Amino acid sequence: MAITFIDSNTQDSAAGLSLTFAIPGGATTDDLILVFVKQCENTTQRIWDDDGGGGRGYTRLDYNRTISGRDQETAIYYKIHSGTETNPTFTWASGITAEPMSGSMLIYRGTYTITPISAFAYANNTNDANPPNPSVSVGFTSSAMVVFHAATHDDISAVAAPTGYALRTQVWNGIDDDHRNHFTADLLSGLSIGVNTPPDWQHTVLNNTPEYHTYSIVLQIPILISIEVFPEGFNYGDSVVIEGFGFEATKGTGKVELWSDISGTIKTTQTTTAWADDEITFTATQGSLNNNALIYIVVTNDNGDPSGPVISSAGLLDYSSIILANNPDHWWVLEEDYDDTGGWATTSNLTSIQEGDGGAFVSESMSEGTTGCWQATNDRRACANTTAMNASTTTDRLMGGWIRLGEIFQGLTCIYEEGGSVNNIAFFVGMGNRLVAQLADTNDDNVQAFSNMSLEPNRTYHILFRFSYTESNKQFQLYVDGVLQEVTSGNPLTSSDLDAHNANISFGGPGDNLEVAGTDVLFLTATDAKYSNWVTWSRAVLQPDIIKLFKRGAVPDVTITTDIQANMQTGIDALASTSLSNTPLSIRVENYTGAGDLSLEADGVIFDPLTSIYLEWRGAGILNWTNLNGSNLIADKVYTPLSGTVNIINPASLTLLGVVSGSEVRMYTEGATGELFGIESTNGEDNPTYQYQETGNIDIVIHNIYYQYFRIDGYAITGGDVILPVSQIFDRNYTNPT
Repeated sequence: MAITFIDSNTQDSAAGLSLTFAIPGGATTDDLILVFVKQCENTTQRIWDDDGGGGRGYTRLDYNRTISGRDQETAIYYKIHSGTETNPTFTWASGITAEPMSGSMLIYRGTYTITPISAFAYANNTNDANPPNPSVSVGFTSSAMVVFHAATHDDISAVAAPTGYALRTQVWNGIDDDHRNHFTADLLSGLSIGVNTPPDWQHTVLNNTPEYHTYSIVLQIPILISIEVFPEGFNYGDSVVIEGFGFEATKGTGKVELWSDISGTIKTTQTTTAWADDEITFTATQGSLNNNALIYIVVTNDNGDPSGPVISSAGLLDYSSIILANNPDHWWVLEEDYDDTGGWATTSNLTSIQEGDGGAFVSESMSEGTTGCWQATNDRRACANTTAMNASTTTDRLMGGWIRLGEIFQGLTCIYEEGGSVNNIAFFVGMGNRLVAQLADTNDDNVQAFSNMSLEPNRTYHILFRFSYTESNKQFQLYVDGVLQEVTSGNPLTSSDLDAHNANISFGGPGDNLEVAGTDVLFLTATDAKYSNWVTWSRAVLQPDIIKLFKRGAVPDVTITTDIQANMQTGIDALASTSLSNTPLSIRVENYTGAGDLSLEADGVIFDPLTSIYLEWRGAGILNWTNLNGSNLIADKVYTPLSGTVNIINPASLTLLGVVSGSEVRMYTEGATGELFGIESTNGEDNPTYQYQETGNIDIVIHNIYYQYFRIDGYAITGGDVILPVSQIFDRNYTNPT
């Protein structure tokens, strides 16, 4: 069923503190109620309430404020109609001077009642009465788009929606509605999967003095089918399993396709080998698709319902492709030069030497695909100001890279900063190498995020900060090795953006004092550290991609290269009785010759608990990993970038008490001739211990030259550790030949 517009209601007040909307009579159960409100001219922030109607169950999707001259505050609310709705009141403030305000209520039918809004974006600026609408991502072609424009002043002389959009509401009456102008419009069909940018508003304007807030909101159709679990990557020819719902129990005319891009320019139908309502298995077929490339998986069920495309990769992408897939603004590899390799924004090289001789390059691989890194020892480098970083207001931002500290810093020492003693973004360490990321914004947000642990010297880490003012959960975040750190001060963010912070962009140390939590702090001049692959985005990057940036960039301490199984086992044997060091990634096991499943036994291979990833398995089949003699591989620290899985086997132990030294012990499965454990002798141990994986009945035979045979037939092993007392019987007929 398509999404349809039902009705609307507008409210307008030349001097108000709240708005009460009359729910249109045509609204009914399960309709989406979407509300936009705005206030203008007040010079002190009051904030539209987050309740949305005095306990009536509205959710505030977003709130934003700008102070460019008229102090505009807007908010968006939504609710699924319960069937017994009463008119809601949305409060901006009470007990103060009333201000100009207005709002619109829109009713839509056919949206998903669980998650009616799949995405939204916000933008603002000054001196534009005919503004652009922000770009937003669309997952289904049958979604709908709603746009909202709130304007200050009264400079619009005629109203027109974005090209192709239907105007739904307006509060506008020429110069009679000073500071209350707002407009809504929608597009109910014709969207494409991927990023969509609605056209600009098409008003006729008298002047370009107004400030604006614009929103783009994607209304979600009911989700009948969805892929929820899928591999990060796979090879063509692999058997691939995907999980979700709505596939339907019988395939019928259903199909699985791999797409070359999110729009499906090239589509290749896959060969399915198993089909159920919640799980499908298919053999990956290349067709005309590229290998070692991003691809999209789409399922269409027998009813013709398509899932949204989910992104994976065919083959194993190199690290640079992982970075580029997220469209960065700037990317400094820092391997042999200081160049910005380019991305979304104009390149900005680290050409300015701010301190020392600018540092040096050393032959150390800190991240995948590199053989060198930049070492800054009392050195500092900078690049020119850039609109993607510090020279403009910013609503979304992510930045970070690989760092290795050379010592323990007692005082505050800066790793990276942009801005200065008023507005800034920075990474710094102190208090024994505790990492801090911070955002400082004059009179708005001043927030710090702290690492859960101190960074060890000479250990490589992947660090990055992330914030988004366009998401409903406006948190400033710090990630270390792909893990979101827990402690922050100053969250949640309350402003609408980060102000421009036009001062040094500096790697290796600060260019000035930095404001920290409202206090001007003097930092040490430069950092003893090494840097590799530093990247920044001025757009939202989601958590799965943040985690992938770390996992795919981590360099292993040990690599078990592709070979026959026996030779790969030899590589693991070389680590027997070894305690591995703290590192981003300890062991990488590549696919073995012939592909398929692989079995390896680790004898006393002990991973450091601070290591981020114990094992990476790059095969497509099953890696059966057996922990022997204290080996401690655990599932939470296993990474499989392709479609393979790791089966961790922890054998139980069978201990025989009372065995006389020198006795020979043999064990068999019941009635079998081959030995179960292959142990020929106790080697002088009185209480031999054997590790086993099998369960069931076994026969135990113990023999000593001075004693008769001792036999236990059909002893049941059911799993878990077992201690079995035995008592060998003296053979009184034995005569010592000496």
